[in-house]
Amino acid sequence: MNKFFSMGLIVIFGSILTIVGINLYGLADAQGNPSFTATLSGKEVVPPVETGGSGMANFEVSDNSISYQINVLNAGKITFVQIHKGAAGTNGDVLATVFKPKGNSGNLIDDLPKIGDLPKISDISSITQKSSSFSASGNINEIALTGPMKGKPIADLVIAMQSGETYVNVQTEDHPEGELRGQISETDEG
Repeated sequence: MNKFFSMGLIVIFGSILTIVGINLYGLADAQGNPSFTATLSGKEVVPPVETGGSGMANFEVSDNSISYQINVLNAGKITFVQIHKGAAGTNGDVLATVFKPKGNSGNLIDDLPKIGDLPKISDISSITQKSSSFSASGNINEIALTGPMKGKPIADLVIAMQSGETYVNVQTEDHPEGELRGQISETDEG
């Protein structure tokens, strides 16, 4: 009889854990991962830049990274795409480098590829740059964090993005301080 009693307790305990797990999964799924967007233009750059360029940056948070998709039209050759801390109308520190082409340090020795190099900026899954368009997608991880974010978890960048005081800055050869900029805002889900 003790054997049946023990088996019964195991079944009941297992059922309770299953129900709790399903409820927690449903709650997490209902909350979803935060997502963000930024509309990029020259008029948002400080000081404003006259350009025919425009663009859009989208971000979605996962456990330990932020996936991104950046699309730019009619801008110059992209040299950097970075996330900065700063309210609209102000410039601020770089928090994360989203895109930096290889060979962009200005130092020939530093720009040479090294054996065993791993991506040091972010996990870039695709990049396309044509004369009138640029597209990049990938993941921002803790390695990409810099300045006041260096050494911090990706969750700290997410909190900064949720504050409304972060922006995307797209630098080009013609506008090394920024040709396009857009404040990052959380998208409404639902």
